[in-house]
Amino acid sequence: MATSAQRIESEALSLSRDERVRLALHLLDSIEERQGMDPQKVERAWISEANARYLAYLNDDEQSIQADEVFAKLKADDR
Repeated sequence: MATSAQRIESEALSLSRDERVRLALHLLDSIEERQGMDPQKVERAWISEANARYLAYLNDDEQSIQADEVFAKLKADDR
């Protein structure tokens, strides 16, 4: 007999892509909360990372990718 987690996983995989994404994000949020993640600390870390990447781009250490290329690749990967 399947465990509760196996039944839930099977049912979750039958959801639409958007529903699976929403569920996955919700589950990840619940894990982070239990670990005592400070949302402000997480936001500061993201801002720091974004600034570092922007500076790398300005210094020609990073290459930019046009948004239409990114979205086309995402769309192709989703098929």
